[in-house]
Order: sequence, then C-alpha cells, then structure tokens
Amino acid sequence: MANIKKNFNFRNGVQVDDDNLLVTSTGLVGIGTTIPIEALDVRGNVIITGFTSATSQNVGFLTVATLEPTKIIGAGLSVVSGIVTAQGTGIITFFGDASNLLGMPTSQWADVDVGLGFTSIYNTGGNVGITTLDPRTTLQVGGNVDAGEKGIGISSVGNINAAGIVTATTFVGNLTGDVSGRISGDTVGNVNSSGLSTFTNLSVTGVTTFAGITTFSNNYVTFNPPIGSQVDFFGALPDQRMRFRNNGSNSQLQFYNNLHLIFGTDSRTQFDPHGSGSAGHFRIEQYMDNGDNPFQIHSDFTNIMGSPTGGHEGRKIADFNYSDGTKLYHFGAQKLQTSGVGVTITSQLDVTNVNVSGVATISEIRSDELELKNAAGTETFATFSNNGSSVLKFDNLNRVETTLLGVNITGELETGYIGASSTVFGSKMGVGTTEAPVNEIQVRKSGNAEIRVSSESGIAAVSVGRETGTTNTNNAAIRYGGGSGYPYSSATSLDVLNYGTGNFNYYISANNPSGIQGDFHWHRGANASRLMTLTGIGGSLGIGITQPSTNLDVEGGGQFSGNVSVGNNLIVGGALLGNVQGTLNGNVAGFLEGNTNTTVGISTLNNLSIAGVVTASQANITSIGIGTNPEINKPLRINDAVDERIFVTSTGSIGIRTSEILPGVAINALTSNISLGGVGIGVTTFTAAVDLQSAGAVENRFVILPKMNNSGRNGLQNVVSGAVIFNTETNTIQVFTGSVWRQVQTQAV
Repeated sequence: MANIKKNFNFRNGVQVDDDNLLVTSTGLVGIGTTIPIEALDVRGNVIITGFTSATSQNVGFLTVATLEPTKIIGAGLSVVSGIVTAQGTGIITFFGDASNLLGMPTSQWADVDVGLGFTSIYNTGGNVGITTLDPRTTLQVGGNVDAGEKGIGISSVGNINAAGIVTATTFVGNLTGDVSGRISGDTVGNVNSSGLSTFTNLSVTGVTTFAGITTFSNNYVTFNPPIGSQVDFFGALPDQRMRFRNNGSNSQLQFYNNLHLIFGTDSRTQFDPHGSGSAGHFRIEQYMDNGDNPFQIHSDFTNIMGSPTGGHEGRKIADFNYSDGTKLYHFGAQKLQTSGVGVTITSQLDVTNVNVSGVATISEIRSDELELKNAAGTETFATFSNNGSSVLKFDNLNRVETTLLGVNITGELETGYIGASSTVFGSKMGVGTTEAPVNEIQVRKSGNAEIRVSSESGIAAVSVGRETGTTNTNNAAIRYGGGSGYPYSSATSLDVLNYGTGNFNYYISANNPSGIQGDFHWHRGANASRLMTLTGIGGSLGIGITQPSTNLDVEGGGQFSGNVSVGNNLIVGGALLGNVQGTLNGNVAGFLEGNTNTTVGISTLNNLSIAGVVTASQANITSIGIGTNPEINKPLRINDAVDERIFVTSTGSIGIRTSEILPGVAINALTSNISLGGVGIGVTTFTAAVDLQSAGAVENRFVILPKMNNSGRNGLQNVVSGAVIFNTETNTIQVFTGSVWRQVQTQAV
C-alpha cells in the first residue's frame, strides 16, 4: 500500500485483527480480548521495564516502600486514632463514641416540664406530618385535604378536616356539612337544612312545618296529627295551601284557590280550583303547544251526573260505555246515541250551518252552479259550472281551471312524485327555459343551473353505465358519503368508482386535441395554491410547482421507500445520501457515509473521519485521532476528554486517562485500574504469575514492601490472609494469617 502521510480520526474506536488490539468508543483498551471491561484490559502476560504508576491494584503479594494514598475505598475502615473525613456519595459506618461528629441532623422535638410531675415533648419546628413530607396543618396524616387529597388535618385552633369517614360514639356541638351514615341516637335541637333532605321513613307525631323541599322515599311517610289538628303545606302565600285535616269522623285533603295539581315535567296537565263563591269551580286543564296534547280519560264505563245539591245528582249528563257507545242527556232525557252505524239523534237536529272537518259521504249533489265558500262566505274555494269550467282557487286566485283542451295551471306545479309514460310526456324532458331538450333530460337556465342528489344520512350517488340491475358489474358511479369495503371512504368523502374492468381515462380537449390549452391541477381547499400540476402539453408533472420544466419536476424534498433506477445521468445539486453502486465519476466534496471498496489506484483525502471500523492490510499513517483531533508528537490519540483519553507519543510513551507524560515512565495509568493475567518485569518468559527475578538493573534489583508502623497496620481495612507489610517499628516483615499478624524471624547476614 502506498505511503499516505495524513491524519486519521477514528471516532468510534479502532481494532487490529480480532484479539490483538481493540479500542472502544468509550476509551477502553483491550489487548488479547474483544470485550475490555477496564480502561486497559490485558489478557496474557505483561512485561514492563520502566516505572509503573497506578491508583489501585489487586496483587497477590506486593511490597511497597512508601504508601501515600489520596483516598481509601473499601467496604469498611477502622481507624485507631486521627481524623476521618467522609467525602462524595459513599456511606461510612461509625462505631464508638460519636460525640465529636459534626454535621449531624438535630431533632425538632424538645422536652418540656410544666410542673405536673412528668416530662412531655413538643415540636419546635412547625407542623408535624405522618406519611407525608409536606404537612400544611399543625398535625397532618396523609395528604392535604384542602388541596383535594386524601388525609386528615388538625389545626392548632381545634379544626379537624378529614377527607374520609369520621367515626365517633358521641358528637357534641354544631354540625355543618353533609352527614352520610346512620344516626342511632337522639338529635336534640333544630335541624336546619337549606338543601334537599331525603328520608327513608319519617314519623311525625305533632305538627311539622317544612319551609323547603323534603323528599320522602322508599316505603312511606307517616303523619299522625291528633283529632282536630291539621298538617299544612304552604306555598308563597296562605291561599297557596294544601291541608291534611283530621276532624275525627272524616279526613280531608283540601286544595286552596291558588294551588295547582300539576302532572308531568312540562306542566301541560293541571288540576286546580278556580274562582270563588257561586262562580267557583274545579277545572282540568290540558295546555297545548305546537302539537296535539289531548286530555285522555281511559275507562270502559264513565258516567257524568249532576252536582250533589238540590237533587241534581239524580240527573244524567253523559254516559260513556265501552260496549254501548256514548249517550248525551238534557235534563235527564237522552238526546244523542252513538252506534256502530253512526249517530242517532232523538227528536230533531237544528243546524244553521254544517261544517264537516272529517269525511262526509254524500251519494249525489245536483246543481248547475256550485260554489264552495268559507263559513263567513267571504272567500271562494271552488266553482263548478254546467257546460263551463271548473275552477280551484287559493286565496281567491285561480290556480287550476278545466278547459275544452285540458287543464290550465296558474303558477308553479309542486309535486312530490310524477309518474307518467313516454306516450304522455314524450321521450325527453326539459327543465327551466328548455322547451326543446336536445337530450333525454336537459336543464337550461339563464343563470346558474344545478342538479342535486342529496341524502340526509346515507350515500348520495349518480350512476351511469350499461346495467339495469343493482349488481354493479357494468357501470360506474360518483358518490358522496362513503361505502362499506372502502377503507379510505368516509361520510365526508367523494368517490369516483368504475365497477367495470375497463380503463379510467382522463381527456382534455377531447374534440380538439390540437387546440388544447388547459392543464390538470390539484388543490387543497378553495383559494389555495396548487399542490400538483400535470400539463396538457408535453405531459410534464409538477409537484409543488405550477410550471414544470421536465417530465417530473418536484419543488422540495422527496422520499422513496424502494429502489430508484436512473437510466441516464444522475445529477445531484446538493448532498448525495445513501449507497452508490456503479462507477462514480467526479469529485466528492461532501461527507461519504458508508463503505468504500477501492482495490486499485490511490485515494487522496484531506481529512478522513470514519465513524465505524477500519480494516486495512497495511497503513502508513503519521498520526491518528479517534474521537478527537490528532496531536503533535502523539501519533495516536483517542477521545478528547482527559478522563477518557488514551495517547501514544512519538517516543513510545503511553498515557491512559491522563494528558501527562511522566519523566522516565513509559505507561502513565495513574488514575486507572489495571487487570493483568500475569506480571513480569525484566523477563521475556514467565516462570510465575508475578515474575520479578530480573526486575531493574543489577544494582537496584529488589522489591520494597508497604511500610507502616503498628498503628498503620492495625488501621488496615479488608485485610485478607497472606497480606505482607514491612513494620517500621520492629523493622521486620509481617504476614497476616487471617486472624493475627505473624512476624517473619530474621537474622543478620
């Protein structure tokens, strides 16, 4: 591969073969593994010839000459003496005397002795909340009732606000608000209800006055006044009174003069006493509106008699009998009887005028001149003349007149249905000013003309075709109002359907193709701009443009879910997004996202930014930046953030999660943890998990264990069996057995 001295920026990582080297997009480096779990994850032996710096290590046996940690992280820490400072979000558990601990939360409860022989506590900080973090009253259990939540609030002045049920054996004091539940004791005092009171059973032994409306439901209401007393129900005035009276011998229900007995919510049917003295009477009223509201009496047998005064009750007024018809009387004598044939009149029938509103059956009327007038004789409905014409009038104006030739109609002819054969009206019909229609049906007017097909709740359609039935196989239709089986057709849709199997054709200037001037236009709404135009000349289709310049001219963006085939050149004025198959001739000035397979030639790129994986058999690269820009004297730089950065200098130094190069240190991973399968220093072949036999130069080939005194040793946390230190007080090596520290016996050599 040709030498290319360019900078490479690998944003999402870099990989060399499968198991040699992998750098993830998050800054993890794996050697011998494709799934690194630490900043540097090495699966295999590591040989380090220089100084090694690390913030933490997990080593089976390690001797440190000097330990100066900035922090100790573990499950527990025991300190014999000194100061312990907790930082960050971790949790530290303390055992022992905590009298000198600072920052501890203080309680809002204080003890108080009021001299009664005992000590109480009280809250000094304000409100007390139970199962709530935001109490809004002196004592609050649950939510804030004033905010519509479920709970109980007790104020310092004695108010209790409960959202649920309050249960008490005894209640003393005034009660305001609704009471739901059963009252088993006595209510002493007045009950003043301004709203609607509902009682299942109400028993009143004395006189009770109800000022408002009281509803008594379910079984019954008992009024038991003593003899000679009464129960009054007043309206706005005393004469609007209904009274229950108990006189001992009989009981009465009295309706006073201005009291109406109303049936129905619309108040059409009313019973009420009307008038007073000799003019007083009881009336039944059935009020009318725009429709008929007849007063009905349903009974097989009904008799109307005279009033119970002066023997009048023995005189019949009318009989209504289901099987015998109706009888009307005058001073007790029958005058009219209905029968299955009609009406029988006893004595004579005296009439001045006969007004028949229903059907009158007359076998024959003989007259040379006949006029039908209203009751007053001021208006004529019709005239009939022997050997003349017959005229029907409206408001004294002639409308229909018979003549020798036929019938003359003055004005408009309004009809709901016209049924006639072609022999009567001919084979064509003209509407408006059309006297000689050129088609079977022709509408002609000097102004606007319209044929309307309307449906109030269904489908309105106009059908054309060669079908006389309803199978819809050889016809077409224009319809409005939707239809079953058409998912995009709704009650407000217009459908054009060809039920046949032929074409659906559009023609412009069908009779004069050479003189075509119009186009096909699509709009959305009146007075709106064109959405799409299909020109009549040339057949160009414009979307979002009114004057297309090519066969397909789109103003704005486009989207294709499938493949797009271009038979000739593809000219792109902006960016080319997506895959390119075939030969690409020309310069690529924008971004290339995807795979580029170039097997021959030389590709020269100014800046190459690759978001995915780069596979190269050979590469000669001056510097590489992955997730960041390359840096001078650092041929490899990964990530931009310092705590995620990895770099390799031109002198072979490596930095992990740092930006510093330490003097005399080849790998700086001071802020990172390192997990190693084995450690070898100064060797090329491992003989143990930690091989230090050739570490360092001959003059400094030794290992220094962690140095500490007895106090520091006893303050160690999470010590495991096998831990080794150098005790500076005894100047000996000490090993932890799991329970105690053992000293290695030494002697001078």
